[in-house]
Amino acid sequence: DYRMLLVMETPASRVIDAFGGTTAVARLVEAPVSTVHSWRKNGIPTSRLHHLRLASRAKRLKVDIDALLASTAAAPSEQVAA
Repeated sequence: DYRMLLVMETPASRVIDAFGGTTAVARLVEAPVSTVHSWRKNGIPTSRLHHLRLASRAKRLKVDIDALLASTAAAPSEQVAA
């Protein structure tokens, strides 16, 4: 489905994929998989982005969240949920 393809190419999806996918992020932030999946379309809440930044440092992951969010021409409202 064309609409699903658009949803999966959001900056939030790039971040989620960099952490290993929806299930991996859900485990990391202790949230339901369905919640993390909705971030792909709606954006990742700011508080969860902070959590992901801390987790990436703690686990010594080389995930540059800011670069992933900026790596597309998407509107800021698509990058981070308000």
